[in-house]
Amino acid sequence: MKTLGFKLTLTLTSFFFLLHNFYLSAQEAHTDSILSPIFDTRQALINNSGESPDRFIFLAFWDFDGTILKGDCSEGMRSGDRWIYKGLAQDAIENGYSDIYKGEEGFERFWIDYKNLEQNIGKWLAYPFIPQMLRGANMKEIQELCHVHFETVLKNYYFVSSLYMLKKLEENNIRNYIISASADVFVDASAPTLGLSPNRFHGIEVKIKNDRLSEELNYPVTWSDGKTDKLISIIEDTSRKNPGKQVIALAAFGNSYSTDGPFMKYVAEQLLPSGKAVSVMINGGKVPSEYADIFIQVEQSEIRINEASE
Repeated sequence: MKTLGFKLTLTLTSFFFLLHNFYLSAQEAHTDSILSPIFDTRQALINNSGESPDRFIFLAFWDFDGTILKGDCSEGMRSGDRWIYKGLAQDAIENGYSDIYKGEEGFERFWIDYKNLEQNIGKWLAYPFIPQMLRGANMKEIQELCHVHFETVLKNYYFVSSLYMLKKLEENNIRNYIISASADVFVDASAPTLGLSPNRFHGIEVKIKNDRLSEELNYPVTWSDGKTDKLISIIEDTSRKNPGKQVIALAAFGNSYSTDGPFMKYVAEQLLPSGKAVSVMINGGKVPSEYADIFIQVEQSEIRINEASE
């Protein structure tokens, strides 16, 4: 009976494993169908140019929060009234890196002020406020705090499909760049967990003075149209540093029409010599009329922590 019970348990375990993989592949099967036209366009551009592949530099641009990371690295992630994980804003305040928000009630007071800015004034003021409220904090100490939080917590909430596509793009000589509305000092710290150089990460920047964060912003502010401005500057800077090479944006990925729509539309509507660039909206919800029929719409749910527990 024990042998029979063991076999039955093993059979049921195998069944549920196969069932899980069936639903996983059904949910996340979009990855190869997204990558295929990107690779086809890359090859068509090379073939039709008559040039060596080395004459091209191909780029892909990503939002970070909600696109690579489920949730938000600055704000954290909640389910109802329960925090799934804390964000880096809270982590920094609780570790004493804000002169504005101190003590046990520091984060609660910040959250009230931040949400008031976001909802009643505008995201253009709310998002920069996060690095600005850390004015005076030592840059290296904040970086180390963020590195630890990404390594121990946040990397577990990366979308499996996004990680897969990032990896495959890099393997096919398409450089991934991240343009985020989170603080630059926050998103830069994710670089080791994604196997990319910190130079590929661009968030909202404040000027660093005497190794400390200031309130003074570096422009553009990487939100909405500011993301498009940053994307264009990256392309221009890459071209300037690589004379004689063609720099082409092949793909864009985001999760918000208000925050990511402009830069994704810019990429999707380029007129390339061959093929077509691809822009992918992940978990974006209802499509506004101005973005109808421009983006590929997909849903993602599987995250690393779920994969690791199988």
